[in-house]
Parts: sequence; C-alpha cells; structure tokens
Amino acid sequence: MLAATLTRGSRSGALAASKNLSLARSAVQKTATRSCGLVAAVDNVWSPSPSTTSSNAAILHDINVLRQTTSRIVHRGPDGQKLTRGSMSTGGYGKWAMGHQRLAIVDPNSRTADMPFRYDFHSSGKNMSGDSKVVNLAANGEIYNHKELYAELVNEHGWKIDRGSQSDCEVIGHAYACLGPEEAVKRLDGMFAFVVFEEGDEATGKAPRAFAARDPVGIKPLYYAKTADGCGYAFASELKSLVGHVDTSTVKQVPPGHYWTPETGLVCYYNPDWLRKDDFAPWEEGKAPSIDEVREGFNAAVSKRMMADVDYGFFLSGGVDSCIVSQVLMPRYRAETGDDRPIPAFTVGMENSPDVMAARAMVDALGGERHVDHRQRVFTPEEVFNLIPKIIFHMETYETELIRSAIPNWLLAERAGADVKMVLTGEGADELFAGYLYFMDAENPRQIQNELRRIYGMLGDINLHRTDRMTMAHALEARVPFLDTKFTEMAMSVDPALKIVDKEAVQTNSPGREKTYLRNMFEGPNENGHSIPRPVLWRAKAMQCEGVGEDWVSMLQRKVAAEVTDAEMDNAHITYPLNTPHTKEELYYRRIFEDHYAGMAHVVNAWEGGCRAGGAAWESDAYTRTGLNNVGVLSHSLQEPVSHSLQEPIAARGFSTSTNARRSFSSFARTGVSSGRRQFSSVSLAVDEAVQSATSCGFDEHEGWLTAGGDDRNLVKKETGTNKYHCAPRPIEDGQIFRGSCTCNVPTKRGYGASQVLFDKLKAASDLDEALQNVFDDQRKRIAETLDLPDGCEVIICPSGSDAEYLPIAIARVLQPETQTGRKIVNIVTQLREIGAGSAPSAAGKFFSDYAPLIGKVPDGLASLNGFHEDEVCEISIPARTPDGAVVDASAEASKLAEEALENGSYPIIHGVFGGKTGLIDAVMPGSTAGGEHSLGVVDACQGR
Repeated sequence: MLAATLTRGSRSGALAASKNLSLARSAVQKTATRSCGLVAAVDNVWSPSPSTTSSNAAILHDINVLRQTTSRIVHRGPDGQKLTRGSMSTGGYGKWAMGHQRLAIVDPNSRTADMPFRYDFHSSGKNMSGDSKVVNLAANGEIYNHKELYAELVNEHGWKIDRGSQSDCEVIGHAYACLGPEEAVKRLDGMFAFVVFEEGDEATGKAPRAFAARDPVGIKPLYYAKTADGCGYAFASELKSLVGHVDTSTVKQVPPGHYWTPETGLVCYYNPDWLRKDDFAPWEEGKAPSIDEVREGFNAAVSKRMMADVDYGFFLSGGVDSCIVSQVLMPRYRAETGDDRPIPAFTVGMENSPDVMAARAMVDALGGERHVDHRQRVFTPEEVFNLIPKIIFHMETYETELIRSAIPNWLLAERAGADVKMVLTGEGADELFAGYLYFMDAENPRQIQNELRRIYGMLGDINLHRTDRMTMAHALEARVPFLDTKFTEMAMSVDPALKIVDKEAVQTNSPGREKTYLRNMFEGPNENGHSIPRPVLWRAKAMQCEGVGEDWVSMLQRKVAAEVTDAEMDNAHITYPLNTPHTKEELYYRRIFEDHYAGMAHVVNAWEGGCRAGGAAWESDAYTRTGLNNVGVLSHSLQEPVSHSLQEPIAARGFSTSTNARRSFSSFARTGVSSGRRQFSSVSLAVDEAVQSATSCGFDEHEGWLTAGGDDRNLVKKETGTNKYHCAPRPIEDGQIFRGSCTCNVPTKRGYGASQVLFDKLKAASDLDEALQNVFDDQRKRIAETLDLPDGCEVIICPSGSDAEYLPIAIARVLQPETQTGRKIVNIVTQLREIGAGSAPSAAGKFFSDYAPLIGKVPDGLASLNGFHEDEVCEISIPARTPDGAVVDASAEASKLAEEALENGSYPIIHGVFGGKTGLIDAVMPGSTAGGEHSLGVVDACQGR
C-alpha cells in the first residue's frame, strides 16, 4: 500500500500526562479513543469580496492567544494540548488555526495519536482523482465503527493508504479523502463533532475547503460564528472558547445530524423516515420489530460502547434506565474483558432518597460488592447552592429545568471523574419509550409518537447537553447506548399503542405505567441470573433533580429566589426581552449566564412553555415550569423509615421572610389573657427572632406572630432535614403568609407558642367568639346544602390533620346505643405510610406529639387522651403497599377486619382515604351501618381536594 504522511505539527502547551490508571485489559485490542475539546479558526477565503477574506482575529495570528483560548476547555482534555496553524493554499493565502485538548483513554503517555491531525494523502481512491489531499482535522468523540469503516474503504473503494495511528478518529480523515465529506459523515457510527480544513493548491486550481459536522443525535457539541471583524470563521466545542473572538450575534450551534460548509451553510444529513415522515407507521404493515429483536438491538448497543482500554464504570441512578444498562453490561463486562474485579458504579442523592435506595437495591441484585463497587455521593441541599455559578459557567445555558438536573449531575460526575475516564449512562430511554409522567395525559398513540419525535429533537439541547458538559467538566466521557442510531430506529418502529401510559398504573407502580414496554423487555434475568428488583423495575420516572430527593427542587427554588428582588422581576421583560424569565429562579440563572456569555442568549434553545411538557399537543399538569407537581409519586417501598425529631424552623436558620409590607391588623392587637387557659411561661427564642424579622420587613405585630407560628410545623427526619414524605420545612415566600398543609406540617413547640400568643391577644376582642361562631354556622349550612343532607343531620367540622382522628372516636361513643355503651372501639386506618404520620397513634386515642392542642406540653407519663385507654380503644393499620411496592387492596382488608370486630362484639370505625399523599385512593369509601349503631365510616378527603 502507499503510505500517507501523518505529520505532528506544533506541540506547544502540552500538559502533564494523565492520572495513573490501572492495567489495560488484554482482551480488548488497543484503540486510541478520546473525548476531547477543539478550537478552530479560518479566514473566509470563500468570500466573493477580497476585503472580507482575511481576518485580523488574534486567534489566527498569535500562538499564545490560540493557546489561551484552547486552555479555556482544558477540563475536556487535561492529558495534553496540541496547537497547529497553516495556510489554506500553497501560496500562503488564507490562514487557519486549530487547538485540541486531549483526554487519553489508551496509551496515555503516547503522542502518536494526538490531534489535530494533518494528513498528506497521496493519490488513491475513487475520489482522489489523481490529486493529493492535505487535510487538517480536529475531532471530539468516539467512532465505534472505525475498524469496519476503514476495511470498507480498502475492500470496496480501493483505498490504499495505511492508517498512521490507532486513533478511532483518524478514520474520519481517510473517509473524508476517499468518499468525500458529505458521504463520509453519513458512514460514521458514533458520537462526534469535528472540523476539517482542506488546503487548496494554486498550481492545480484546487480550491480550499472547510467542513464541520456533528453526530446524528447531538451527543457532542459544536458551535461556530463569524470572527469579530466578519472576515473569518471560528469553531469551538464550548461557547467559552468563542468569547472575545467572534461577533456574538452570529454564534450558532451545528445542530445534531448536520454538517456545515461556507458555500452551503448548514445541511441536514441525518433525517430517517421515523423522524421525517408524519405518516411513518411500519407497525400498520406488520413490519414492526419484535420485543426480542429490540432487546437484542440494545444488547448490541451496550457491547459497542465497551470499547476501551482503561477502567470504566456506569452511572446508576436507581432509575429503570440505568438499571437496564447495568443488567445488560455486567455479564458482557466479565466475558469481554476477562476482568473479575468489581466494576465501579456511581450514584448521587440525598440519604434515603428514591434514587439512592433504589440504586443500592440494584447493586444487591447484581451480586453485591463482589461484582459492583458502589461509590455513592450523598449530599445535603445546603452544600450545593454555592456551586450554581460554576455549574452555569460550564453548562452554558439558562434553561431552568436543565440546570436543576445539572446540579446533582455535577456531583455525580465529579465523584466518577476522580476514579475513571469513561462511564455508560441510561440517557435517552425516556425519549424512545414515553418515559415522562406527562405522557399519561396523551389522548392517542399518534400523539405519543409525535411527542417522542419532538423531544428527541431537543436531546442535543437538553439531556445530552447536560451529560456532555457535566461529565467533561471533570474529564469524564459518557456513552449513551439507548441513543445508538440503529437501536433508536428499532424503538421508534414499535407501535406507539404499546407505549400508552395508564394513569392508575402510575399511582400503583404497576404494569401499564410509563415505559411499560421497556420494563417488560428487561423483566427477566440476565445471563448471570440477575433480575431488576420489582420496586426498582416499576418505580416512577424521576428526573435526576427529583430522584435525588423529592423536595430538593423546591428547596433550591426558595434559596435562589431570595437572591432576586421584586424590582428585578418587574423589569425582567426589559432586561431580557428574549426568553424573558417568568420566575425568580429563571432570572437568577439568566443573570449568571449573561455574566459569562453576554450576547449569546439566542444560542440557548429552551423548552416551549418553560418545561418539557409545555410543548406537548395535550394539556397536562404533571409538570410545570417549576417542576413535577406531585413529587409524592416518586416514593417507593425501598426507602427506609427513619427516626424523627421536632425541629426548629428554617426561617431561624437564615432564610428571609417577606420583603413586602402588609396591611395593619392593629384592631386585633390588643393585650389581655384568658384566665381559663393554660399559659406558656416562655416562647422559644426562634419565635422572637422570626417575629422581629417579619416586623422589620413591614409586617405588623399580629402578622409577625401569625407568620412565625405557621411556616414550618414539621416532623423532621434527623438524617435529611425533611419529613417522611421527603418534604423540607417551608420558608415563607416573599409577600405571603404561609400556612402549610398536613403533608409537611405537624405541631412544634414554636408553632404552639406563637399560636398561644395570638390567641391571648385576640381573646381580648369581646366579639371574637360570636364572629367565629357565625363563620362556623355558615360553613355548616353550606356543607349541608352541598351534600343535600336531610333535616336533623349534625355537621361536625373537624380540624385538618391528625387531630381529626380523635373526633371519630368521640362520635362513635355518642352513636352507640346505651345498651351497648362500653364496647371496645376498633379503629381501622388504611394507607399507612402514605397518610399523616400521626394518624395511627391518634386513631388509638394516643398523643402523637410532645405538644397537644390547648394543654401545651404533654405531661410525662401521659400517653392517651382522657377517657381513651388501651382497654377501650385500639387501632389497626393497613399499609398502603407490600414490601415489594405493590398496592394493597385496603378496602377489602378493612372490610374483613370490620367483620371480625363485629363478631367479637367490638365497634369498628372504618376509614377510607380519598387521595393519599402519593395519590392513592381506596377502592370503596365506607359507610356507617344502622345509622352508626353498629359501625362508623370515616372518609379522609383532605388530599382529594
């Protein structure tokens, strides 16, 4: 064969060699793989106007500027830097420059595969036409079919030039020269972004060429723009390398599946039928792949991405997608590498969060520590807030939903990057199998297919943007087998009727929920006999910002909102006329973005409507621009019950209260104490501080006490700072008085103390009792009319929350005939663990807090309310779910228990839950037999609202 000259160019600014790595695996042939970063610039020698063909951009003329600009993306490739420059013609006309940062994944100390490459190809191949080609290439990514493609060039196209290195990216240059750029890019199978400058020859009249391309899905990024003087072009893997060199108004990204030339501009080269045609429906012609074929397609996609000669691992979020990747990977990892060491798996989340607990269960299912080295990054919300500016700098976006998920992803990549250079991830499955919860509101299969096409088209701007930026910020390569182009075509050829989401199944964590087709596909064991645990296989889809801790997003939002003033929000449409922020969270992120990338706001492709679901063809309230509405659906049975403590409020730990003045309540702020009530000798200091904070912001004294007593009556878990539903104490939003629901508020000392002060002040108003009586009378009347109750019915208004459980016991005693008074009351409570934490003890007449209404601190040794002793009242709880996560038929269980109680001579109270904390509803709402003479039915409709 003829030889190609593969020259090395300048190596100015080479960085230190890579981190010390473990033994390379002998079972895999060495291939110089890398995921790096590039910078390039070229004079616009194609301009018809001579005055605009030569740029004075410093990046083209000053090697130190090129070095500094390339170093801005050193995080993408800290193992080496290489800079090259040259002319676009043999006569020296037109300048070009390239810089490259290398992340070495094989032979880290070898420089033979450093980019940029400069190829001097001699005559060969059908497209060479007897001429030489001088091609300069800078690439970022991974070409999985490099061996097969090079063999095709040799065997089918007469290519006679040897490869000069083992780099997978080198084949790009060979294919470019042999097939031509437009055809070559279509043959590449992998994740990539590259720029080629082909030099012209004035003697032969051969024109210079420039060509840039990005992979079909958008896994690797590439931006371009005109230089500041308009006389050249600049390219970069990240926006930060364009800052200061370009006209910001001209900055664009090369879209996924597109290439660019100066003559044609952007051209789409990847546009398969399933993506292009609205009427694509092979399932209607019997041509849809079988579930076995789809499974094998994914297995092949995973195997393809195991090409590496260094230690690697996988991200294990605990979601079904990453668990499927791990289930497929594990037996192949052993077979193909011959390595019996545990493979590293990386998880991020708050302690006892849905993701962390599911990931731990999956590790156990894969054989435990013998096979998987599980490395976890457990964090607390407070530690990450200061990372936000750094994360936005690397993310190069202000898209809110994206930034939320990027924060835990940063911590995950940071942890993994300290140990390995490559990981496999589960990204992309939701875009192929209808994985987001808002799909449960789709009206028909065609809507699902079209929506999947829409969100697939945003992958390069959202999911893959986050994956690339957060991993590469820590010199870590992420590979995404779900987005293999062959597998994607198979998945999108599946009948979308099989991807329909059943709302009821979502609530019960059962087949029929989102991604049922995918879950069914991998329900069985892998080659090692390992299966995905059922609670993990059927758990709810959680975006990473949700799965790491259900209430973490709202905590984040409150924190960043405190950094934005009302005046800034009022002027947001003036300050940011493009993609105007709608919330303080959005404005906070936008402000940081503008600090780094002023003039580039148009480059960000944000979700229509402010969230992923905003552009769907159907209405859904599952997601809004502030996130998932019902985070309770994310909880699962693998999460452990933990100890609780009464905790002081968040407001006392540094969160501000309101900044807005409120109307005066001076008419109520009178002194006076009722001698008939027990008095608190003191109120905790936290209350005084909260009141002072509120009054300093414009509240009057009455509002100060009301605010202090109502913002965080929380039963808080010591380990995480949240309650059993993973909700944190809720600080007061600006301009609001907050009264939380029973979901995240139960009494604390501070709440009772503040309420007592308010009661004492208001009691002095002589007309208070009469005013309240009128309000309650009106409520009773309206309830009776709404329910069409017959005359003589007594409407009893119960307080919300666990206090209400005491009332049915008292009512039951009143309803029992005198001859049967004294029967033991059996109080049957359903949906344990998904209703209020105090429901079970209070249903037995026991106190559920250290403090109780009216009496304050419960005396030591007093366990039950007066008259409610263990020999008179007992409570039976029915869990909402079995240990494996399946929903219990609580209504049927309650009926059986009620029959047993009647047979034993007891008086049953049967509860029915019309909407638990996670959306469960008992199948039957109980009634009262014989007007309450024999049993009492109670309906908890608090969450049914």
